[in-house]
Amino acid sequence: MLVKLQVIVLHTIKHGDNGLVLQCYSNTSGRISLYMRVAAKNKVTISNLHRLNILDVVAYNNGSSMPTIREMVPVLRLESLRTNIYKNTIAIFLSELLVKSIRESEGNRQLYDFLVSSINMLEHIEEGVANFHIHFMVHLTRMLGFMPTDNHSQQMPLFDMEGALFREPLYMYDKRTGNLQETTQERFFPPQESMLLHTLLNTRAIEMGGVRCSGELRLSFAKQMIRYLSHHLGTPLDIKSLDILHEVFN
Repeated sequence: MLVKLQVIVLHTIKHGDNGLVLQCYSNTSGRISLYMRVAAKNKVTISNLHRLNILDVVAYNNGSSMPTIREMVPVLRLESLRTNIYKNTIAIFLSELLVKSIRESEGNRQLYDFLVSSINMLEHIEEGVANFHIHFMVHLTRMLGFMPTDNHSQQMPLFDMEGALFREPLYMYDKRTGNLQETTQERFFPPQESMLLHTLLNTRAIEMGGVRCSGELRLSFAKQMIRYLSHHLGTPLDIKSLDILHEVFN
């Protein structure tokens, strides 16, 4: 049986001498793996398989094995995602994040549309590119069902990862000095990262150029968001491309 679907390419794995397995997110079936035979000379086909490319696909599915791609056509012209080193590295990071955080094999059209919109935005933005991945991570949480509550204030300055909201600092009595000392707990984002989260929750994607933060803060914040995603997904996420992304932007 031939099936038509639209997919976002997340990862490719070599299979045998002339085959590839595509790990994708589809508009109808969520996470899906597709098999594809690739001729060595077919450079056009290979060029369509870059991370986060969006494809219209016709696949043969006999119900007992992995669907095999018969036809595929790019939906959007994503030139800068292929040729711009900064955007290409972001695409690699985001695709790894999605592969490791989205496990569902049921369709989620709202999530799919969010991903397509985000990819289109990444292709076309000119300002705030360095902030794109951290903004994406924050707003991905809404699609996954655990978006932080933005109750940030002077009295509630620290983000509580477990409660998904901002809280007041916790203090303990220091017998040595006789003073109250602010405690540091793993469940809280540090102050700078908490403030950046508050800022990103109130920033649209087209306004990312106005968010000022250092490369070190971006890296630290991304690590905190990976901790947050890991906690609520119930599985540790080891995103290996984050350090590469940090090196490229610095």
